[in-house]
Amino acid sequence: MSKKRGVFAWGEDGDFGLGVNLTNERNVDPEVMYEEEILKIKERPMFVGLPLSRFRFDLAVALVLIILTSLIGRAFWIQIQNHAKFVAMAENNRLRKETVQAVRGIIRDRNGKVLADNVPDFDVAITPMDLPAEITERKDIFGRISRITGIALSDLEQDVADARSLDQKIVVARDVSYDRAVSLKIELTDAPGVSIDSGFKRRYPLSTQYPTFSHILGYVGKVSPQDLEDPAMSDYRRTDVIGKTGVESYYENFLKGKAGQKMTEVDSFGREQRVVHEQKPNAGQDLILTIDADLQEKVQTFLAQGMETAHVKRGSAIVMDPRDGSILAIASLPAYDDNIFSGRVSSTAYAAYLNDENNPLLARAWAGLFPSGSSIKPVYAVALLAEGVVTPNTTVLSTGGVWLGTRFFPDWQAGGHGVTNVRKAIAMSVNTFFYLTCGGGNGITGLGPQKMGEWLQKFGFGSRMGLDIPGEAAGLVPSPEWKLEKKKEQWYTGDTYNFAIGQGDFLVTPLQIAVATGEIANGGKELIPHVAKTGLTENSFVAGGSETLAPVSAIKTVQAGMRETVTLGSGRGLSSLPFTSAGKTGTAQWRNDKPNHAWFTVYAPYENPKVVVTVLLEEGVEGSSSAVPVARNILIEWNKIFNR
Repeated sequence: MSKKRGVFAWGEDGDFGLGVNLTNERNVDPEVMYEEEILKIKERPMFVGLPLSRFRFDLAVALVLIILTSLIGRAFWIQIQNHAKFVAMAENNRLRKETVQAVRGIIRDRNGKVLADNVPDFDVAITPMDLPAEITERKDIFGRISRITGIALSDLEQDVADARSLDQKIVVARDVSYDRAVSLKIELTDAPGVSIDSGFKRRYPLSTQYPTFSHILGYVGKVSPQDLEDPAMSDYRRTDVIGKTGVESYYENFLKGKAGQKMTEVDSFGREQRVVHEQKPNAGQDLILTIDADLQEKVQTFLAQGMETAHVKRGSAIVMDPRDGSILAIASLPAYDDNIFSGRVSSTAYAAYLNDENNPLLARAWAGLFPSGSSIKPVYAVALLAEGVVTPNTTVLSTGGVWLGTRFFPDWQAGGHGVTNVRKAIAMSVNTFFYLTCGGGNGITGLGPQKMGEWLQKFGFGSRMGLDIPGEAAGLVPSPEWKLEKKKEQWYTGDTYNFAIGQGDFLVTPLQIAVATGEIANGGKELIPHVAKTGLTENSFVAGGSETLAPVSAIKTVQAGMRETVTLGSGRGLSSLPFTSAGKTGTAQWRNDKPNHAWFTVYAPYENPKVVVTVLLEEGVEGSSSAVPVARNILIEWNKIFNR
């Protein structure tokens, strides 16, 4: 009996029929016949394969639909949803934005002599985005940079970690020598993300030989993390430089200029191929100072000579124009060379400065605090006359000092100075006159500590004078309230006596003495000391305008007393000068076991003041013997330079 499977009939195994009739005429096993027929079909020319089962077909269709749906969704997410993001990423892979540092403005003296400029150097820069992703490869690159430049590995890593933009270059090493730059170029040829660029560093051409310029100019250094916390510093990067001290700091915004930007096309290794766009930086503006470089050099020389003669190691000198407060020269010794802070800082040199007991980093002329000694007496004399405590004709008998209970307050001259009026008290520096007129006694109602403090503050003591260099000290004007609060002690008449001769807790800067001298010299006009001449606002540095700090009659009497200091008193060393002058010496005790400080402050010409000179020799013993000769030499040099 034959068995027939119809065309495309379902078979017993669930497969589709093969479109053939199977007739068992040879009485052969049907399965064998089926296999034989299958072989015949496969040998046909148009055979393309056996059909799938329904289950496999449905599964294949489902998989295809899932894959197609995923691909379409992904394409939509990339092309539509995040189009802008991926376009930017693609551009960043091709384009690089680089900040181009502006050249810092030049600093010049009043005559155009260069005090600070810029010289070429080499910088090592890194573009974080182009660095290898592998940590070990990055560390290898950082290690090679560290080994050649000497920059700490941790600093390099921190600079990169702090980068505000991964596609912008950051300078990680400045002031790289030519030899090291060549070594780095060879060593890092295959290092992606690293470049050796030409840059510039600050140079102070006069500071090495004449380091007193350094306190004025200051120096620039790398931006600190504290700087970057200031919202006003938002346009700075961690590897930028900024003025740290001196006028470099005070006039930072004036000197720094405005950075430019360059956009370049790079290859897959971050190597520059061509410049696409460039915005040139704007160089910083030049700053002209009131300082006369030639006079500054001479002031340093004369100050050093005076210190050597007096066998002292610390001193300061100021030359100022009393007409407008402009500083012509200002020197503090010892000093330092600000070139060592430009570029890579020598840790050895820096440590030597820090460990020096004489503190060469301190600008003593405006940041040092000292008892004034008798150099403050002209200010007290103005106050006494203005308040009516004395008149030009009031006299006090000086017999060598004043007893206050069991304590004796001496004059500097044994036996005293005899009958003394206010002019003689200034010229001869008679302590007794100021003990009694300021503190009271022998029937005199003294000015008193409150009024003394008020007049000192009127002349600027106890506060900063407004100098356009950072770090100015305010000084200290003591009072009964201050002593009770700080020392938990009452104020006594003896405190007033010490206060009256510039001793005790009263502390001043040399700059404050110079400004007070200038204000007496110019007839009582208030001054704001400054070292910048141009590039600033046109506001007058004479703050007082037509008003004076005290009655003109009081000022003129004190001027006459200061004139007698030179003609009759402790400043007679200036009497042979070819022009007139007026001044005041001072000797200030500051420690019982140390020599006294020596002061002298003077202005000239007496009839038409154009210059003030103030000199302080720390532990110089006596103003008349050690400070006066220094001031005399400075005045002679000033006359040569400004009246030639």
